[in-house]
Parts: sequence; structure tokens; C-alpha cells
Amino acid sequence: MISEKITNLRKQRGLTQVEIAKHLKVSRQAYSFYELGKNEMDFKSLCKLADLYSVTTDYLLGRYDTKPFLLDNDSEIELVIKYRTLDERGKLSVNVVVENEYSYTCNKKIIKKPAI
Repeated sequence: MISEKITNLRKQRGLTQVEIAKHLKVSRQAYSFYELGKNEMDFKSLCKLADLYSVTTDYLLGRYDTKPFLLDNDSEIELVIKYRTLDERGKLSVNVVVENEYSYTCNKKIIKKPAI
């Protein structure tokens, strides 16, 4: 299961096995064995891949079927914290603004692909 996930994530990012192997400081063959499921990677390598792909180690290990959505930076984290403190009226107002801006962006075809 982990072998399929790391292979798919690598390909989605357009990275080579050589590039990932360098990132993990292992040989290309050693990394290839991870993708083939012939060898298990150590905890440190697992954490490095999770960070590289912005996913959790739980996702890589197959504890979740869907890829979790991780926040990219402090400003996104701050927005979520503020949103969670709003009452229902405030959340509704924010949702209306977000939907309007999202529709505008989609209509202008300037939408950026989220880092999920």
C-alpha cells in the first residue's frame, strides 16, 4: 500500500526516483525497492516523504483512504483558527464571500490548483 502511494505521489509531482533517492540520501535502487514493496523504509525516510509531499505519515501508511488536506503556511492556519471562532452568522458571511470569489476566479479561468 505504501509503495503505491509513494509511487503515485512522486509521479503526480513529476519527480524521478533519482531525485527522491537524493532527497532521502539513499541509492536509486534502494528507493526503487521501496516503490516495489521489496523493502520497508525507516521512520526518518517516511517522515521526509510525508513532508515533501505535504501529507501525513498516517496517509502514507494507509491509515486513511483519502489524502488529508494540510495547510501550507501560517496565514492559512491563522484564517482557519479565526474561522473556527466565528458564530454561525460569521461563518455564513465568510462562506458567501469565498463562494463569490471562487466563482469569479473560475469564470476568469485564473484558478490555481490547490496543493493537495
